Amino acid sequence: MRFLNLLRIILCGLVSGTVFSLVNAVLVDKIGSEFLAAAGAHTATGDGTAKTGLGLYLATVAAGIWAMWLYTVVRPLFSSGFGAAIAASLAWWLLASLQSLKWILLLGIPLSACVPLTANVVPTVIAVFVGSFLLSLKSS
Repeated sequence: MRFLNLLRIILCGLVSGTVFSLVNAVLVDKIGSEFLAAAGAHTATGDGTAKTGLGLYLATVAAGIWAMWLYTVVRPLFSSGFGAAIAASLAWWLLASLQSLKWILLLGIPLSACVPLTANVVPTVIAVFVGSFLLSLKSS
């Protein structure tokens, strides 16, 4: 197996997780207000933004690092970086969605409030493409 540059994977994963957090915050603000109200946690403040804790951000950054590691590992199996990025994006989205579904069911949140949040596949794809682009840059 080829050498994995873990520092580069971690740095690109930090970027990927941050990009996901920012794009997802916009998405949740636009279509996730019903979910936030149903969850009763981190509801919108008077200025229309959702408050989230540092733990939530760090968990997302960790997922971004994992996605960049996964992209690096599966990249040789695909004929293009595009295919590997899509595979890593869908894997991240699927795992995050299944984890969220557990909490949705445990908290009794109506599924109708959560359906719009399936659109978080879009920020996931954007974040993985940004990270994979950075990973593909040659260091000088």
